[in-house]
Amino acid sequence: MENRERGENAQVHMIEMITLFWLFFLCAAFVIQLQVPDTNPIASDAALLIAAEDAHALSSAETDSNGDSIIRAHLAADERYEACTILIENLPDTVTGNCWLGVDAQPMERAGEGEIPPAQSLTVMHLHSIEGKIWTVGLQVWHIGSGA
Repeated sequence: MENRERGENAQVHMIEMITLFWLFFLCAAFVIQLQVPDTNPIASDAALLIAAEDAHALSSAETDSNGDSIIRAHLAADERYEACTILIENLPDTVTGNCWLGVDAQPMERAGEGEIPPAQSLTVMHLHSIEGKIWTVGLQVWHIGSGA
């Protein structure tokens, strides 16, 4: 008889614990609020991606009188400022950015004039093989003015 009462008390106690556990988390859902920042809209990210990809493509397409790529010639001569200037100049008016260059196993460094992005930015990297060296060319872009 005594075992039966203990068993019933144990069941009641278990139901009480489950109920209290459920109530605690139900209340906590209203009390705890997570502040998740809004991300860039997908269209904004896509516009930045297209702007950076176009800048890379246009920079690679510019040739000198011999038909050689100007940006590749600057990279071969280790003229980092000039190579980055070409990239930045090929960005649309509503987008600006920073140019990052690295060669072989060296860390990437900002080249040319650099800014700190005022908001979220997007970086597009391209690899160039020039005279046995692998150049990593990164273009970090963000909206300016009314392009946001």
